[in-house]
Amino acid sequence: MRPLLFAAAILAAVQPAAADWRYCLARGPGRTVYLSGTFASLDAMTSLDAAFGRMLDRTNRAHDPVQCPRAADATALRAMRQTAMRFNREDGETVVETNWTPEQEAAVPGTPPRR
Repeated sequence: MRPLLFAAAILAAVQPAAADWRYCLARGPGRTVYLSGTFASLDAMTSLDAAFGRMLDRTNRAHDPVQCPRAADATALRAMRQTAMRFNREDGETVVETNWTPEQEAAVPGTPPRR
């Protein structure tokens, strides 16, 4: 039984971690909500929050703190994002969809490296 547990531990160590599916959002002034596209990422939530916030800052979009909800798969995440968009629109918010992803952020000169 011990060799089997050892083999399982080795396999777990070499298997790549499963990426979380995420999108980011932040409330802006004047009843505005900014949303990113959906993406898979292994990055820490705080890194993603900060990166989306930097993009909003760079594009002169004032904003409240960023959130990057996650889901186990792309289908669940798309449903969550659609629900957020519908809820905010029904509440009278202007929803601004961006095509931002962490990969685009990494390509911006002077951007801190992702962790």
